[in-house]
Amino acid sequence: MTCFGRHRQHQRDDPPFAPSVPSLDGSNQRPHPQVGLVWRRITSTLILPGSGNIMSDEAYTVKLCKADTLSTSDMLAEAGIEDKWRHMKTCGENPKLVYGQYFHTMPSTCLGEGWLLRDQFAKALKLKDAQNDWCQAVENLPKYGHCHLNTPFPKNLQYESLVAVLRDDVKLKFHCYETHDLETMVRHSNEYKFKISAFHHSLDAYHVPEIMKRAYKVVPTVANFAGKFGYKKEAFQSSVNAPKILVDASIVMAMKSDHPVLNSQHLVYEAAMARHYGLSEKLAPASITTVPAKALGLDYRIGKITVGMDIDVIIWERHLLALGSHPLQVYIDGIAQIEDVDESKWSEQGKPQESEEYPELVAPKVKAACTSDAKTGVFSGIRKILLKDSEEFSAKGDLTVVIDHGEVVCAGHCAHEAAAFKDAPVYDLGGEGVVVPSLLSVGAPGLGLVEISAEDSTGDGHHNLQPDIAYAIDGLKFGGLHMDEAYKACVQIAVTAPHSEHVIQGVSVTFLTGAQTLVTKGAIIKKKLALHVHIGQDSKSTLFPTVSSQIGFLCTALEKSLADLFSPNDKFTLVARGKIPLVIEVNNRDEIICIIQLKKELEHKGANIKFALLGAIEAWTVAEYLVEAEIGVILKPYLCTPVQCTAQKCLLGTPLNNETGLSHLRKAGIKVGLVVLEGEDVWVCVRT
Repeated sequence: MTCFGRHRQHQRDDPPFAPSVPSLDGSNQRPHPQVGLVWRRITSTLILPGSGNIMSDEAYTVKLCKADTLSTSDMLAEAGIEDKWRHMKTCGENPKLVYGQYFHTMPSTCLGEGWLLRDQFAKALKLKDAQNDWCQAVENLPKYGHCHLNTPFPKNLQYESLVAVLRDDVKLKFHCYETHDLETMVRHSNEYKFKISAFHHSLDAYHVPEIMKRAYKVVPTVANFAGKFGYKKEAFQSSVNAPKILVDASIVMAMKSDHPVLNSQHLVYEAAMARHYGLSEKLAPASITTVPAKALGLDYRIGKITVGMDIDVIIWERHLLALGSHPLQVYIDGIAQIEDVDESKWSEQGKPQESEEYPELVAPKVKAACTSDAKTGVFSGIRKILLKDSEEFSAKGDLTVVIDHGEVVCAGHCAHEAAAFKDAPVYDLGGEGVVVPSLLSVGAPGLGLVEISAEDSTGDGHHNLQPDIAYAIDGLKFGGLHMDEAYKACVQIAVTAPHSEHVIQGVSVTFLTGAQTLVTKGAIIKKKLALHVHIGQDSKSTLFPTVSSQIGFLCTALEKSLADLFSPNDKFTLVARGKIPLVIEVNNRDEIICIIQLKKELEHKGANIKFALLGAIEAWTVAEYLVEAEIGVILKPYLCTPVQCTAQKCLLGTPLNNETGLSHLRKAGIKVGLVVLEGEDVWVCVRT
């Protein structure tokens, strides 16, 4: 179960209130994106409109089972039921941006939003009272004779949905992040006496659970993400511990997506992360099953397995919260959704599986043991150590790593070396420890250049169509939240490139995420690592309106550099001569083939060139040619999603496909890296 948004395209004359517009009218069952959602454990979903309005269109809940009629109405969870629950969303921070900054109209402040919302509810309340008076007048008519009222029943389409909210016929959700917005909506609920079904995106809710309990009559469900943070000012102070804090305060917690920004295919990972950070083994799965079902008013039919409930069941090959787990089959209304499944290969288990538990790190009591000043220590209780070209494993978990003044002096069976450091702090990993080299992030958008992607004032900015090449090192800033979180997630080295509207993105820099400043010793590993370019739909501009013009520009620039004997430091000359690699962000198969052919042609003319592909969603389809051309791949995103028309050839993995793009490329012998779509997801990639 999940809740996700359908983005609306706002026009200047769009009203900030559109509660009576059914978003069902803008829905299309073809093509069928639900196939991927079913594959990723989703059976039902609440489809919400966008969040640019103060009050958006009516939402609806569907079951992700293909209707033979191609009717979205037939997919409704309560199809055929006349008295069904209605759903609406009211929004917090976004209308100020859409109407205030973009359209230069009201609202542009929280005060303006509050006044407009109260004004609409006041008018709806007046209409409700008029309807009640009309009904009372009908009741008071004489029972005999042909008496009737001369006035029709009071109606107003603009306020019909709001009146339904006041009559408790609508499950109302509020989209707002911060404590002051949450409290404002709670005050509105008590002033106009309407129930709040849920708060969505309320990443600050863990700060004010007692305020949440003041909402009119019922305590709202909180529907949040587990790990998203820092992508906008309102999300900057979120915490991975929020789900546990909220449930400990008796607030019901549901995990949600924000499709397509946070893809609904990955909803179960949100529950898994919440479990990792303290949500109980029962409440984590409940956060994507029973809890949202109840919040939607559908807990009498879905959300649990018991007599009389709909047969919406998922068969798992192991515990659903285990890393890499996948469904073997998905049933919706008793109908199997995945074709060609061999059930004879399924195995039975004697008792329910439990999620894996790992021992906590037993840190030494030495005062400075867990600070940046710690240079020497012994790590014990290790099961596996990944070395440069091999790995060492011990089923007993008795491996050790000894560090002296920041250098590893022994890794493996180190009883003798550990004895020599008997006074050093000892970190016990409980026999389940795994030691790996420090991780390297390449291509995480804006890491070190942008702190809050939605706030231009916090970043390096966007290079325009000028041909001058930008250098990431000139805009690099240390000490930000994103860099700190990456460092804590063991991403100690990062490669970041500038962002530009030009085909040429700029020259990347390699740096240590844990450095304090640019001049900290060792902070910069390589000032000018690689030249980055971008090919595809997102690079179309007035200067490069077509993909062919982009590839043509790249080809011309490299060919000219081969013949240029007077500009040895020109970046394309350095690329052509193999001094620095060229990183090309591209996804489409045929565009990738053009890049492969370009490399061959340049090498035939004497170039010594190193290419790497970034993105490369369809690269698996031409794996043999990439091997021949010696081109490496950095997949972005690391979990494939066919959201671009030019990158639909996407291997979704088990059970729909036997492989993913990653596994296919690795089997072909291609060097493959992984990268995230958004900078704040660096640590999520590491943990999942």
